[in-house]
Amino acid sequence: MIVATAGHVDHGKTTLVKALTGVDTDRLKEEKLRGMSIEPGFAYADLGNGVPIGFVDVPGHERFVRNMLAGIAAVDFVLLVVAADDGPMPQTIEHLAILELLGVRHGAVVLTKIDRVSPARTEHAQAEVSAALASTALHDAPVFPVAAGAGTGMEALRSHLATVASALPQRVVRGNFRLVVDRCFSLTGTGLVVTGAVSSGSARVGDRLLVSPQGVAVRVRGIHVHNRDAEVAEAGWRCALNLAGSDLKRVSIERGDWIVAEEAHAPTGRFDVRISALASQSKALADGTPVHLHCGAAAVNARVALLEGKTIAPGCTARAQLVTDRSLCAVRGDRFILRDQSAQHTIAGGIVLDPFGPARGRAKPARLAQLSAMEQPTPEQALQALLDVQTDGVPLDSFSRAWNLTPDEKGALLQRHALTVFSDAGEARGIAAQRWQSMREQLLACLRAWHHEQSDSLGPTEAMLAARLDMHTLSPAWRAAMKALCEDGMVLRVGISLRLPEHVPQLSRSDAALLNRVAEVLRNAGLRPPVIGELAKALEMEQAQLVEFVERASRLGHLVRIAKNRYFLPEAMSALADIAAKLSRESEHGVFDAAAYRDRSGIGRNVTIELLEFMDRVRITRYAGGKRRIVV
Repeated sequence: MIVATAGHVDHGKTTLVKALTGVDTDRLKEEKLRGMSIEPGFAYADLGNGVPIGFVDVPGHERFVRNMLAGIAAVDFVLLVVAADDGPMPQTIEHLAILELLGVRHGAVVLTKIDRVSPARTEHAQAEVSAALASTALHDAPVFPVAAGAGTGMEALRSHLATVASALPQRVVRGNFRLVVDRCFSLTGTGLVVTGAVSSGSARVGDRLLVSPQGVAVRVRGIHVHNRDAEVAEAGWRCALNLAGSDLKRVSIERGDWIVAEEAHAPTGRFDVRISALASQSKALADGTPVHLHCGAAAVNARVALLEGKTIAPGCTARAQLVTDRSLCAVRGDRFILRDQSAQHTIAGGIVLDPFGPARGRAKPARLAQLSAMEQPTPEQALQALLDVQTDGVPLDSFSRAWNLTPDEKGALLQRHALTVFSDAGEARGIAAQRWQSMREQLLACLRAWHHEQSDSLGPTEAMLAARLDMHTLSPAWRAAMKALCEDGMVLRVGISLRLPEHVPQLSRSDAALLNRVAEVLRNAGLRPPVIGELAKALEMEQAQLVEFVERASRLGHLVRIAKNRYFLPEAMSALADIAAKLSRESEHGVFDAAAYRDRSGIGRNVTIELLEFMDRVRITRYAGGKRRIVV
């Protein structure tokens, strides 16, 4: 169990922790000179039940709220410390609000310095504390009046903490390993050490991890838990990791960084979140407001982009996107705090819904429906809800990263759902098996109807099928379903046309004869067909008459028009598309450029450019950054 103190400056938090643990957590010279905590302090103690408890003593001064937030990033229990002579003070109230926004639900109140006041004042201070807690999750928290220096009331507090530590449900160790760094230092003979709280997963000595968001690889040389050597660090523990790595010299690990498993390294600068504005604020939180974002132990500048309405009224909640000035590491369910631009006041807090918010379309109804699905309490429920609203499939890799699922957890989750998995631009997407089958049946029905209505056509293109299905283009899931039908032999792809195996186009005798003549010339030309003028000469035809025929033949799918004056046979087009697919498969990143295609196909630069631009238009390939990749 990790216990944090909270409360106003000079209310005795450090003295209380020392009385409980024997450790003075004020380690800095300046702290000792000023008698005031500046940095979070850490201590451990076994209070009699054999379960070591970690204590985090946080600063209470308003100037050091940022440091307080770094220390309270991952705690199980809070001791709200209030001096009997002062009662609740401004930082008591702000710390209490922060605890509420961070979702801390377990705690106790420690009323300190009771030896300095009368019993009546102690009783009045308790009433003041009760009033302050009335509307919070700690409204029924027990109160322990103590005089820590003299030891008065300390035994009851120790007993309570020991009981809570034994009764508190042990945190389930799941997800990829994530440790939020709150300190980093070097020790002679040991090397680099980072300390922090493990928020998920586990790591062992010898494991290879990453510093995030920098992405630098490290190896766990040693682990300290509760000031003792250990072989493993698990969720719910504070620990120290001794790290080694050849690249550590080029990175500066700072408070707010994370040490994570490779699967959990996914830095992002756009978080879709639910924000709760403090009821005590005098004005609403407006769209576009610049804020200080505290997430984990990190503090960065951010801007609020509301997804619902233009403001969030005090005491209300709404979904928003936080756009940060530098990348952070976060997952679904992480809590955060927002302070105003001057970093003087806490104004709101909330929970991360999706750490990979889109830059465009972030407030569209479809996206808001996805966020509603991501608000479900478990990945199981969220995936089912997403399958219902994302009819084109759920990006499974992004979903897994957002929920911080290990590969085994992801595999088990997918097995529990009747999913069909397909690939879109290199990412696996999942779609409900029932919907997948329905899509296949609709595609086959469209083809049957097309063949019945246009018996002289070889078959429709994907664009023509999309129009029949009231789409601008076939979406990735529909294209994947068609590809699966082709792989199963239920549909034949001829060039860019699609047909059922039993369909034989019925051309008029004269059109069939002329098509055979055109096909013979094109076939003899291989992959470099003549332009329309040269083709007319070879056939000894008027060019205008030939143009009318080849345009009609291309509309029916018997020829493929890639440019104004150049046509391919469907089988030649298939061979050229296969070259693109092979180049893509051979590439490490699944991409190729025009020069590679020209050299492999041997069709020359001009024809290559015409052909590749055509394949972009019909969505065989996708162009970006000077290179192309296969769409499906």
